[in-house]
Amino acid sequence: MTLPPVPSPDPTAPADADPHATARALFGEAVAHLQAGRVDAAESAFRSVLRLLPSHPNSWRNLGLIRHSRGDAVAALRSLRRALTLDPALAEAPGLPLQRLFADAHREAQAARDGVRTDAIARDWLRWCPTDPGAISAAAMAALAAQALDRADSILDTAPDTADTRRNPTLHHARALLALARGRAANATAAARTAVTLAPPYADAWATLGTIALRHREGRGAAAPLNRALHLAPNHPGAALALANLRLSEGRASDAAALILAVPEGLRRAPAHLGDLLAILHHAPDVSPAVIRAERAGALPRTGAWTPDFAAPDAPPLRVVYLGDLNRPQVSALALPAIQAHGRPAARKRIEVHLVHATPATRPPAPAPTLADGPPVHTVSGPSPDAIRQAVRALSPHVLVLLTPTTLPQALEALAERLAPVQAIWGDVFGSVGAAGLDVLLTDAHHVTDPALLSERPVALPHGAYFFQPPEGAPDPGPPPCLTRGHVTFGSFNRLDKINDPLLARWGRLLATVPDARLVIQGRALDREDTRAALHTRLDRAGADLSRIHLEGGRDRVGMMDLFRTVDVALDADPWSGGLTVLELLWMGVPVVTLAGAFPNGRHAVSHLSRVGLADWVADSPDAYVARAVAAAGDRETLAALRATLRDRLATLPLCDPDAYAAQLEDTYAALWADHRDGVPPGSRTGAPPGI
Repeated sequence: MTLPPVPSPDPTAPADADPHATARALFGEAVAHLQAGRVDAAESAFRSVLRLLPSHPNSWRNLGLIRHSRGDAVAALRSLRRALTLDPALAEAPGLPLQRLFADAHREAQAARDGVRTDAIARDWLRWCPTDPGAISAAAMAALAAQALDRADSILDTAPDTADTRRNPTLHHARALLALARGRAANATAAARTAVTLAPPYADAWATLGTIALRHREGRGAAAPLNRALHLAPNHPGAALALANLRLSEGRASDAAALILAVPEGLRRAPAHLGDLLAILHHAPDVSPAVIRAERAGALPRTGAWTPDFAAPDAPPLRVVYLGDLNRPQVSALALPAIQAHGRPAARKRIEVHLVHATPATRPPAPAPTLADGPPVHTVSGPSPDAIRQAVRALSPHVLVLLTPTTLPQALEALAERLAPVQAIWGDVFGSVGAAGLDVLLTDAHHVTDPALLSERPVALPHGAYFFQPPEGAPDPGPPPCLTRGHVTFGSFNRLDKINDPLLARWGRLLATVPDARLVIQGRALDREDTRAALHTRLDRAGADLSRIHLEGGRDRVGMMDLFRTVDVALDADPWSGGLTVLELLWMGVPVVTLAGAFPNGRHAVSHLSRVGLADWVADSPDAYVARAVAAAGDRETLAALRATLRDRLATLPLCDPDAYAAQLEDTYAALWADHRDGVPPGSRTGAPPGI
């Protein structure tokens, strides 16, 4: 054991005056014990001094050094903080290894995954050792972990420019993470590369290099640094999570699921990663419902659940707050027009609506979209959960509706504390999440097969789970192209992450059964040559005739409408179904073949097709999916009739009428509020959607 330095009894010993005389004698005994190597006796004597004189800094100092010598760095630091507070000059005292003490305590707090303690130690470390590169990097990293970007910026900007700071890889990594959070990909890449150049075994920095490529270069160049990080640290959670998302983007959902399920439970189920976890599992065709339910059941945080005692604001009118990333495309297409309709004269006495806009911490802040004549929009001041809590509580809602639960992690974290009497999910294409603070899922009867599969109580909206705003300027559908080409053209317009190998094999069987058919596969990721080549390889392995398959890259919404006109039948993906895309295809007169899934995100097309009278286009098995597509290819008369009528069928539905759709939301919110007011869980009296 390394003993702490033995202090001289003078002049730091207690003054020789009663009652100080006893303390002075005890201090001398403590010093003698240290000199003789009797550490336990020395500790006992120093404690006796402090019982008599609690403000004696040198006794606190030596008590801290003794604790550190025993390997209890955090307890040691508590004693040393007390000593430094009482006598700041001790920080400059010879023989006090302050930097090492802070570094050991910081490492211990990190190993315990105690973010609060890590942050507190880092702040004190910087306070007492302001030029120590370790202190600067620890404080900057703690600020980044707390999403306090301005504080991290200030720490890094004021760091001294010395040889030690220039050679510190953690400081460069902190600069990379800050630049990444600010959206400055080039700066982030340069800083991360400097970090790995200075410290080639630095797994965290390699993982950051891969994450930058994943977020800002569509995955190009991400695999090599992520694999390097996992080679250096086989259980590196950040690298595993990023590589799982990369594999998903490549259509390798099963590989992605294996990677993310190997990440420790407490990390993968935390708010920061819960959305990625559930998205990956729902895309993987070989992951069972039982696994998904188990992961949701362990979702963090587990606090914030409904309670009948939650203080309720005054009513009326009913105050509803919609919270989410309002720039997310699904929100603008599937929710915002209906939300704007809450402002119609007939509803103003009944409901008061506010929107709270927040940007995910992984993206630079972006202003909310402008809503003409719509409810007021409040932009959250920062990316932290506390900023969301403050914004929502200032509005005192009766009902809080989370629009983007899986892409706004800080919102899920904010729900660790109850923010409203009723808290619901709506407007997101995901489905059930599992956070304890979410009471109900606003959905419809077609999206739910078994309420037991969900974590939230399902509440059926009669007009459908989503609103639909038809694309402006969409061209006339025209006749199906098979009438002039002489062959049927199938089309897939799903993101590449939805296209798994079993689905490709099914499409290969379809093309083999309809030998003159063609297949168009479109996806923004196919703008990349390496992605196109990889998909060609997978299609060839699936037995598909590549000469009859055409790959298309990204297009804007108008361009997509033109592309839809070139196909006769669309092929949906599974186990994650198309949502907005299916509605747009129907608007362009293109029927869709789908395989019904078990969870809501596998049943979007089921709902949309059923509402326009095409329930017979829903298959219940992969073989039935192929058979339905084959039958469609042979019935050109029906394809022509659908091309001429589908748009009108969809346009007459209430899900395309903002006022009607908003009215059903208002009825639902009133019923949920009445549940809470009467002391029963929200949605419990509504019951499961009919027909289940």
